[in-house]
Amino acid sequence: MSIGQIGTVGGFPTGYTENKAAKAETGRTFADIVGQKETEVDKEVKGRNAGRVLDSIAEHAPDEVRQAFLEAEKETGGALTVFGLWISNDGKQAYMTQMGIDRFVRWYHGDFNQSDLLGTSVESAINAVKKWIYDVDHPLGGQPTGAEERKLAAMERAFYESFLEKLRKLAEEPDSIRESGFW
Repeated sequence: MSIGQIGTVGGFPTGYTENKAAKAETGRTFADIVGQKETEVDKEVKGRNAGRVLDSIAEHAPDEVRQAFLEAEKETGGALTVFGLWISNDGKQAYMTQMGIDRFVRWYHGDFNQSDLLGTSVESAINAVKKWIYDVDHPLGGQPTGAEERKLAAMERAFYESFLEKLRKLAEEPDSIRESGFW
């Protein structure tokens, strides 16, 4: 007597002995396939997280400011979180940014609208980024003492400099060009 062909000649039904995924991905190891899928998921998650970060700090900022933020983030590597942490590309290092500190200071002083740190114009975003660069250079608790902290502060500053450069280019463009859709 056999139950579901177990105990008969051939053992298991055909679906159990043939690995369809392995057939579809011939020549690739399991680790290669997992690595590829992980990279695809990371890209998708980073895109969603970037949107959440922008919603939390640039709720009323123009689209070109939001785009400049994303380009600067991509250019400098790493990612900012909703809570103001700078996370390295490998995810092994995290650093509280001046943007995050600015949010906490505003909250402490009773300003609970922290979703508008970049303001409503390119000029207000430029002013905010200039303040954060100044704050990186003159932190409240003194200069970072460890080599790793200095490296992460330099990465944060590089992001702000890249973002500021992109914002300044936007500020130089006539408003009619931006509004016409050529941007």
